[in-house]
Amino acid sequence: MRYIILFLVLFLTVFTGCKKIHILTPYAVKDQYHGQTIEDPYRNAENLEDPEVKKWIEKQNKISKEHLTTIEKRISLIEKQKEFDRKKSFSITNVHILENDNHFYLKRFSDENTAKLYYRNSFNEPEILLYDPKDFKKEESNVDYVINYLKPSWNGSKVVVSLTEKGKEISELLIIDVLTKEISNEVLTNSWVSEIGGITWLPSNSGFIYVYHPTTDPKSPKFLKNTKSVIYTLGNKKEDLVEFFSMEYNNDLAIKEEDFPTVLLTSPSNKYFIGQKTGAATYNDAYFLSMDQIKSKNWKPLFKKSDQIKRFIINKDSLFYITSKNTPNFEIRKTSIKNLDFDNAEVLVKEKKDTIITDFNMTSDGLYFVTSKNGVQADLFKLNSNKQNQIKLPYVFGNISLSTKSLNHPELWITTRGWLTQNKRYEYRNNSLIEKSLNPSYEDEELKDIVIKEVEVAAHDGEKIPLSLIYRKSLIKDGNNIAMMDGYGAYGVSMIPFFSLRRLLWVKEGGVYAIAHIRGGGEKGDAWHKGGFKTTKPNTWKDFISCAEYLIDNKFTSKDKLAIWSGSAGGIMIGRAITERPDLFKSAIIEFGVLNTLRSESRPNGANSVKEYGTIKDSLEFKALEEMDAYHHIKKGEKYPATLLTAGLNDPRVPAWFSVKFAARMEASNVSDNPNLLLLDADTGHGEGDTKLKEFERYANILSFALWQTGHPDYQPKEE
Repeated sequence: MRYIILFLVLFLTVFTGCKKIHILTPYAVKDQYHGQTIEDPYRNAENLEDPEVKKWIEKQNKISKEHLTTIEKRISLIEKQKEFDRKKSFSITNVHILENDNHFYLKRFSDENTAKLYYRNSFNEPEILLYDPKDFKKEESNVDYVINYLKPSWNGSKVVVSLTEKGKEISELLIIDVLTKEISNEVLTNSWVSEIGGITWLPSNSGFIYVYHPTTDPKSPKFLKNTKSVIYTLGNKKEDLVEFFSMEYNNDLAIKEEDFPTVLLTSPSNKYFIGQKTGAATYNDAYFLSMDQIKSKNWKPLFKKSDQIKRFIINKDSLFYITSKNTPNFEIRKTSIKNLDFDNAEVLVKEKKDTIITDFNMTSDGLYFVTSKNGVQADLFKLNSNKQNQIKLPYVFGNISLSTKSLNHPELWITTRGWLTQNKRYEYRNNSLIEKSLNPSYEDEELKDIVIKEVEVAAHDGEKIPLSLIYRKSLIKDGNNIAMMDGYGAYGVSMIPFFSLRRLLWVKEGGVYAIAHIRGGGEKGDAWHKGGFKTTKPNTWKDFISCAEYLIDNKFTSKDKLAIWSGSAGGIMIGRAITERPDLFKSAIIEFGVLNTLRSESRPNGANSVKEYGTIKDSLEFKALEEMDAYHHIKKGEKYPATLLTAGLNDPRVPAWFSVKFAARMEASNVSDNPNLLLLDADTGHGEGDTKLKEFERYANILSFALWQTGHPDYQPKEE
């Protein structure tokens, strides 16, 4: 009898996830919010170092890996990604082109796991290897460092590279001499470059400005607090940083401890530094400082958050900008820095009815701008004497972005993207369009058999939700097809068209891939963002549910064959979709998801996220946070879809305990036979800065889980 019981326990552990055996013991805490009591049953799971929590996580990881490793074709998904990578031979990213035509970029060959830094004098000159991240801290042989950012000096004599490891994003900065390839002895620390704030070289090339993080431990309550822009002068010790723009140094500017004070200089010939209070918000307060007053604190207001300026360019004393103030589809306007008047600014490009303005740039030849319809069809225009002339491109592209050498040069670089087309780069000059892609061109014959269909779906309130569909021409709409749907719906971020191998792999397995352009994103302008923001956030997951119902009603798929996937702020959308309509989906994947918004402000990045989600300190915003909290909407005794939750223990943005708490409550509450898996990775973070192989493994886990759960016959676990 003893052996029979032992066999049953092992059987349940491997094949059912052993729900009743591996339930985490809850330690409930009751919180009071505006006269309302909220019970949090798994508050103990916020402490990932708690021995019992740690043991439970280890068991969940073990069970999840056992499930996934029994899917034999999971390995083939990794191999298919490698095979596609080999066909490209190499890939180039992070391209920087200077006024003297020097090119700096990251390049990774197909047999490499991480990218290296390269340089060439011009587009047609041979490339030179400047730095291999494998040379950084060679004594740490088991650690792969990744270059996640680079910034050359204005004259191209020096370049700064940022190196990070295990997805932490917090990085160290190396300064490389381009001519000699010598590396400065001073390795700068406490940096987090990219959207948190990049590097700005001084006009003299004698040093640069970067955002310094006093605390780099994501577990510390001081993490992401009181950051500051500092000046480093070449040749100095790293201890000799000079504070330049911060809450403490500029105490008259009302910079908050959660703001990221960043400094921008768009050209060495520019007359002004621009300081911004950035963070998790679409719009920011900005200030300017004359170059000749760099040693002063004489920052003057440039614009306010209420001016709703999304992007701007300074040309001498003129400020050109895109705004959504009273124009939710955006306009391009112009005012003078010497006499700022946003109420009476000159309108250069008026708001359009059915499209939004997504980008603009300027060269010595004039002003160019991009419009987009529903976030999936882009057009390019040039402004000539107040007339808008469309520039004809060789194809219709889903997304277009613009860059230039400077305002003093005629070259305009156009980067184009599509659902099935990899990035192409064109140079436009003297009314002539020339393809100048650094990446090799690659065409997959199988792509010719794939259809892109753009539709609009009626939401619960009658709003039209754009939905992008990708599938094979031979697909029969009989309700028997597997389908994957993703979305995001936060921060005004649009799900723009770009080539994704993970989508292609799903379609090649016979599935439908759908991208829902829901409210909270920016596909239809500023009003679209505000339609899924704080108190209007329910529109985000209700739009997503409407798109799922469209797929089912139109026989693209059925409830038993529909998987959904998102991450980060998209975790709100997925979590609330499955807790509001658990009957509608077969499986759900949430990566490093925001799943417990009532506790969002207790994390280091929480105060910053208030700008998007709201605060528990406000009674109305508290109710909104409660409504969008997927963890608190899990019901005991409900039949939920299969779930796969992933998180990185090095995540500097979203703490892994969001996923742990959700998984623990789901495990204890779900009475369906569907597995609820949790994978926590000690060698990754928020999905940023991962090595190639780490990324391939991540996608293979997700796709194989979804293919298994939606019933694909080739991805069923092998019976032991």
